[in-house]
Amino acid sequence: MKSRILTVLCFFSALSVYSQELPSRVKPVGFPFARVNALGGNHVGLDAGFAGLFSNPAAFAGAEPKKNFAEISLDVIYIDFIYNMIFTDNPLSEMRNVLTDRFAATLDVGGPIAFGGVGRNYGWGLFNVSKFEVVWDRRTIYMLTPTLSEEFTFAGAYGFSLYSGDTARLDLGLTAKVFVRMGWISQATYLHEIKYLINNLVEMPFEIQFGSGFDVGLRWTLLESLSFGVAVYDPFAPVLVTRYSRASKVADQQMIAQGAVPVTPRASAGISWRITSPFWHYYFSDITLSVDYVGLLENMAETPRDPLLNISAGVEVRMLEVFSIRGGFLGMQPSGGIGIDFTFMNIDLALYSKELGVLPNSYPTIAMTIDISFRH
Repeated sequence: MKSRILTVLCFFSALSVYSQELPSRVKPVGFPFARVNALGGNHVGLDAGFAGLFSNPAAFAGAEPKKNFAEISLDVIYIDFIYNMIFTDNPLSEMRNVLTDRFAATLDVGGPIAFGGVGRNYGWGLFNVSKFEVVWDRRTIYMLTPTLSEEFTFAGAYGFSLYSGDTARLDLGLTAKVFVRMGWISQATYLHEIKYLINNLVEMPFEIQFGSGFDVGLRWTLLESLSFGVAVYDPFAPVLVTRYSRASKVADQQMIAQGAVPVTPRASAGISWRITSPFWHYYFSDITLSVDYVGLLENMAETPRDPLLNISAGVEVRMLEVFSIRGGFLGMQPSGGIGIDFTFMNIDLALYSKELGVLPNSYPTIAMTIDISFRH
């Protein structure tokens, strides 16, 4: 009996050692849609589209059938610094402005795997996203922290009507997700060694995350025009995180840490109004206004942000069913963009300001997303 107890204690002792180096939370999965960035984020009251797999699954109840064959999206954060460095007459001064605090540049490449379909009551999609990030902080002045990772996500959503009347309907939806994320984890590197970064990747710690989760949402629509929505993301999303000393050790299963880590749960609530006035419809195909609060569970985040940063708003105007103009507001920062529908292909562009800090205007930067999709 004593030997069994000792074995159990040794097992849990080893598990705690395995898990002590792992993060307390895992980042949620997503896709860099240009339309979403131009509108100030995902709005839970909007009708379902391909991006609806990451917003409100209740919108799939009665959704219009669509198919997405492929998509490529490029999202670059900190283009203001890149632009200034290229066109300034004094690059040293620009570097000095950045190095007074911290520097964080991100490049996300979504696709080309981004295919799936939307039908009445359902939607599904398979996505891949490549991420590269470089972070510098003045507290570790001689160190730079790069991250390179790849993630694959499969998501399926189903929505159905709880009540359907002449002027109103109430819909409920559920999204299930599975994903795998792998790559070289953030590890501080001396500045003079950056030129050897690619060569040293084989010696850097490698991490694999395999997880699942679900989202649930409600949507009440009045007169096919005004929609109130609420969605909860990843309330239960366990992720098995395995860390290796280097990528070559994956095949040998030589782990240095392993454990279950949850995804930070999030929740949003909002209102969307699609203007159906015959007068406006004479000039525009569609006008949609949206306002959301995206931080209902902000207190569960590792570093809670100021409540004002969680206000999201967006407006989209479509003309002749082809051209769209978009504007938005998220994190107390503006956004905007355009979209062109060529029937078989969509081109979307977003230019937006992103708040990377936890207080208003503490660390704003400019970002841009270019999105080309093939849909039917």
